[in-house]
Amino acid sequence: MSNKIVSIFLAICLLASILTPALAETNQNYPIYIVQPGDTLTTIAERFGVPVEDIIRLNRIQNQDFLAPGDQLLIPGLEGIQGTLTTVTAQIGDTLDSISKEYSVSKNFIIQINRITSPSEVYAGASLILPTPNQESMQSSYRELAEGQTFLEAAALTNSNPWVLELANRISSTAAFLAGSDFYKVLGDGETALTPFDPALTKVSISPLPLVQGETFEVEVDSSVPLTLEGTLAGNKLAFFSQGENQFIALQGIHAMAEPGFYTFTLDGKYGNGKGFTISQPILLKSGSYPKDTPLTVDPATIDPAVTQPEDDFVKSLCSTANPVQYWSGIFQRPGAFDEYTSMFGDRRSYNGSGYTYFHSGLDFAGGMGLPVTAPADGVVVFTGLLTVRGNATFIDHGHGVYSGFFHQSEIDVKVGDKVTKGQTIGLVGNTGRVNGANEYPGAGAHLHWDLWVNGVQVNPLTWLNQEYP
Repeated sequence: MSNKIVSIFLAICLLASILTPALAETNQNYPIYIVQPGDTLTTIAERFGVPVEDIIRLNRIQNQDFLAPGDQLLIPGLEGIQGTLTTVTAQIGDTLDSISKEYSVSKNFIIQINRITSPSEVYAGASLILPTPNQESMQSSYRELAEGQTFLEAAALTNSNPWVLELANRISSTAAFLAGSDFYKVLGDGETALTPFDPALTKVSISPLPLVQGETFEVEVDSSVPLTLEGTLAGNKLAFFSQGENQFIALQGIHAMAEPGFYTFTLDGKYGNGKGFTISQPILLKSGSYPKDTPLTVDPATIDPAVTQPEDDFVKSLCSTANPVQYWSGIFQRPGAFDEYTSMFGDRRSYNGSGYTYFHSGLDFAGGMGLPVTAPADGVVVFTGLLTVRGNATFIDHGHGVYSGFFHQSEIDVKVGDKVTKGQTIGLVGNTGRVNGANEYPGAGAHLHWDLWVNGVQVNPLTWLNQEYP
């Protein structure tokens, strides 16, 4: 018996010795891609320009549904490219040159792996394939070369070895650096990275990127000196609020029906001495991939533009004032003890046989008639009353341009001017207003609709239940 076990063990060892070199050789011949959240085999194949079947065959994938973030895939068809690859999203101000320096990788490699045909293809929100970065080797933009200053002088002022800087910046001669050029180095303790836009700006960012229909985005601007700011994002005028000394942030929603494509981000700043700057950059807006709901039947009066347009205009006006006070803190909570969503934000809708030209502007929570509705965060009540489409409605101003709306209530338990706290009961669930099948029997279709507005635009409330802003 023992001899048999030994024989099996030796056979396994022999098989391993045969297969292991083959696997090592395979890994050496192909680059490895680290699967990112949201990736599918189809999107990965499209990104690398290779057939899905080739990826499946090379990686011996038996079940495509088991692909998970962090998995490693060998990528065929990339001759001469090796190592581990990942996906990086280009940020505001990024260029092919700056990404090459920051990630310590040649521009030719970036062009080849991403099949770039023009520098204009590197824009804010673009998804780029790069070697997995080594944090120790990543460079940070340090400062601009001043007018009349040589590269050697700049290196001396920053206590840097000029030859190391030449290598990090991938140049063969210091003469390649002109006035206004950024140079890259690993920052030491106490050193601050600068933006490529203006010497006084230490940060200009939009998060997350790319833009997505119906979501909330943070625009953050930090400066070394006091300044005032104005700007726009995808046609929306930004409202900036101070978050500390010379630190500013603006929250902005992107409309759920905005056409995917390129939009412009603008930023205008003015310092105390009267000098200023202007930034204008294209940013990619992607589809939210919202599904179509089952067609709904409602009271025709609730979809008549003569009725709906004035109500929509009133609500937008109500939710478009950016209060300088921020009442909320932390993550928002569900507006009641609800366990189920009956309709998600952004779903495309058809009413009474119409086309899918409508969208669901909030979250619907399942709930019986009379269940309590609670405030998802601190704020001040700015409207209560009966509206044709929204039924009995309550609106809460959370500050900094963020508003909540609660519709179809059977009862409203607060009044305008009331200060409310997170979890406080503000009303009861009902079926007033535009509710599918509300007249079939008492309480039919009772549910809570929760709208969330960010700087004049309705956004996905679910995101606010999972992420803290700002």
